[in-house]
Amino acid sequence: MTSNTSPRILRKLGNNEHFSSTRHHLGIYRCVTVTCRHLHPPSSHPHGTSVSPSFYAALAAVVKDHPMLRVGIAGEDTNDAHFTHVPQIDLRNHVSVVEVPCRSVREYEDGVARRQGWEHDQMYEDLDVRPPWRVAILRPGSDDENVLARLRGHEDVLFAFHHSLMDGTSGRRFHELLLSALALQRKEQLPAEPACVLSFPEPPASIPEPQEAVVDFSLSVRFMVGVLWDQFGPSFLKAPKQPVWNAIPIDFSLPYRTRVRPVDIPPEALSALLAACRSRSVTVTTLLQSLVLASLSSRLASAAEAPAFAGVTSISLRPFTTPSSMDPAYESSLRVLVAAYTHQFSPEAVSALRAPGADTTALIWENARRVKGELAAKLATMPRDDIMAVLKFIGDWFAFWRGRDGKQRADSWEISNIGVLKNPDGADVKATRLLFTNGAMAAGPPIGINVASVAGSHLTLGLSWQDAVVQDELINHLADDLSAYAAKFHETGNFV
Repeated sequence: MTSNTSPRILRKLGNNEHFSSTRHHLGIYRCVTVTCRHLHPPSSHPHGTSVSPSFYAALAAVVKDHPMLRVGIAGEDTNDAHFTHVPQIDLRNHVSVVEVPCRSVREYEDGVARRQGWEHDQMYEDLDVRPPWRVAILRPGSDDENVLARLRGHEDVLFAFHHSLMDGTSGRRFHELLLSALALQRKEQLPAEPACVLSFPEPPASIPEPQEAVVDFSLSVRFMVGVLWDQFGPSFLKAPKQPVWNAIPIDFSLPYRTRVRPVDIPPEALSALLAACRSRSVTVTTLLQSLVLASLSSRLASAAEAPAFAGVTSISLRPFTTPSSMDPAYESSLRVLVAAYTHQFSPEAVSALRAPGADTTALIWENARRVKGELAAKLATMPRDDIMAVLKFIGDWFAFWRGRDGKQRADSWEISNIGVLKNPDGADVKATRLLFTNGAMAAGPPIGINVASVAGSHLTLGLSWQDAVVQDELINHLADDLSAYAAKFHETGNFV
């Protein structure tokens, strides 16, 4: 789809939005995906490759209400990218139905994971005139009636979006909005052929502000001196940094292929973990940091290969917005509001986990408490002295990324938790699972551990990595360990 007229400019991309737009243009990070499993009542279970009128009507309602689903991006190949007004959207260009061939439930689950990885690898085209997001409705395709019976009423609604438009938390919110809209649409008499072409002749008066406009970042002289010294200080005057396991150096010549491995934690095991976390004043996210550390310390048992680790925790900036600077209309809108913090796991902490006869369960809780303490200290100072405030000083993002190529990665993994999806009251279509993944971070941590859950149902960990950067065997061991830790704790109160 192309246009002979120049699109109308809305506003310049903010600092974090530009961070993502340049990554997309270079192909080193392309999208975020959040997939919600819908369970339909027996009387209306989905089949075939058709999209129901109620689905299009519900999606149209969400698009109309949220401006970031109606914008394009102009000048993504420059350091001066802008959001654009898209006057017409044909939802049929954004929605597809995919039958997942399967001879078993396991094959269907594997097919969903493969499709999620495939979505991460696709580039968005015609960005200035077509909003960069997609919905794929995944349904089982099988000749085995027993398989179809076990999956009857299930479909997975995959939402993939350019990270400049919104963050992972907004991806979860999109699914909540879509479910609520479906609940309303199904109660109304809908036309057999819904209006799939949406017209927006006039641009919105405004769109959600960039995060630096609604978060009152500040930088102390001491913090800035530290950042400058870290980046530009002569190496012979600086203490050597502790080496951490980081897979292989950044290499933009490698094929960009995202792999996805889900780990489902069943409700009963999740309930036990939540109760234990509350009693120890930690969170599931901080516990997961510790569980990943325990697994990789064991699986990468060589001190030469993996002397230490660094784990990143994503932080939502929503609690740190300034109401006076935010348009009230966009307080709960889909948008980007995210930061991050890195935890250093020392050689001593790693050696303790590797020691013969180590009390692994006690060490896991000890490390979880330390991570929780670090996060609490960080949050107590937000939004002062946060690295997100430094992004404004990067004048040429393309030069920045080129400078990263060939360098060592700073971190070992990243954990991002988008929280709990809540089903709307009285809805006949229910969410039962939420699978969230970041695309392969070609210039960032080699492993993503992405966390999402549905109230009263599973917690799902979406492991993502770049093919050829991390070996499948290591990811499979990590996935098996995380599943086993949860199951063992539910059974015995110990992780091993």
